[in-house]
Amino acid sequence: MLTSLKTKISQKRAVWMQETQERIEQFAQFEQKRSLEELERSQSQQFILNQEVGRYLKTVHPTFLLKPEVHRALLNLLYARAEGRFSMSISMTEEMRKAYSFYHNELKIFITLLGRRGFQIEGQEELFLQTFLTKLRENNFRRLLDVYGDFIPEDALITEAFARYVDTVDASSKYESGHLDFFATYLNHKNIADFTWTKGRLKRKLKQFDKASREENKLKQLERKLQNIS
Repeated sequence: MLTSLKTKISQKRAVWMQETQERIEQFAQFEQKRSLEELERSQSQQFILNQEVGRYLKTVHPTFLLKPEVHRALLNLLYARAEGRFSMSISMTEEMRKAYSFYHNELKIFITLLGRRGFQIEGQEELFLQTFLTKLRENNFRRLLDVYGDFIPEDALITEAFARYVDTVDASSKYESGHLDFFATYLNHKNIADFTWTKGRLKRKLKQFDKASREENKLKQLERKLQNIS
């Protein structure tokens, strides 16, 4: 009788173990299926986003969004949209005003169109903005490289790169966000002086260099004038 009881317990234990193993396998299969479905959904969303952003940025070129403070403000606008609240900065620069105007008059329409194409921005605001800025940055770099050409040699020092940038780029555009982003990317591509500055620091350094260069040019002009005086 004791032997029979032990046999039954062993059989039940074997059944329990088998059922447990089956549940583990079923759960693993479910998780694998869910992961694959999520991956497919994510890839589909990214494909739609890449395609539509690429098309849209053939119609607009909002380089003011490349300024870090500006695209952070835009991200706040996207979050505010999802939460149904209003986001507004009290003190706004010219580029910030452009960003707010662009968002309310143009980008919101594109976001609505994206939704109809299958990309829902809610919960994916950072993905949307990252994709948008990456494509904008690529377009901007190619566009300005076509305009100015390859004007810095491979072995240039940072001061020479600054001098060539100031001499090559339109004076009215050299501190504009799109041009600064282009120049920073260009310096990185050239591997010049282990360039790791922020855009803000790059702008400050450029202004310092530009000011010093102008003063040096004035000194040289004065020296030449004085040399001609007997």
